[in-house]
Amino acid sequence: MNVLCPIDLEHKSSWHRALPEAVVQAKARDGKVYLMTVVPHIVAGVDWRYAIRGETGGSGDYDVKELVRQAERRLDELVRDNVPETLRGGTIATHGTIYHEILQAAEELPADLIVMASHRPSLKDYLLGPNTARVARHARCAVFIVREDEKPPPSGAGAGAPQRVP
Repeated sequence: MNVLCPIDLEHKSSWHRALPEAVVQAKARDGKVYLMTVVPHIVAGVDWRYAIRGETGGSGDYDVKELVRQAERRLDELVRDNVPETLRGGTIATHGTIYHEILQAAEELPADLIVMASHRPSLKDYLLGPNTARVARHARCAVFIVREDEKPPPSGAGAGAPQRVP
């Protein structure tokens, strides 16, 4: 079983519960965890005119290949620190539209399960449709969405495990 866990390296909230859940799911099914990130098309704060024009490789501040290499190194560190060696499938760092790249990676692996984080829905989520919702709608495999919770999961349980409320 291949478990794909897409994360945003800039936001710990995208992986601090989803990655442990991906490990739980892979372990329960004798699978492998594939950790993924997507470098978006335009980084906030970069002058998009230079990045899009591509003159002499684009803006010096927006070297896509270097950003992807840095992302790969950070993914490798997260895997080394958080995924048991027997469950390590690999890392995927790519560049493009986030939900599209996740769906493409899921097809290419092929992934049997995608485990990813979501935040509590707000009005903008209903109007615009976040990446998590798009992945859940269009993936050809199961999608496990891990919500943020203020309480840690019970000892030995996955992040998404049901919890008793006293």
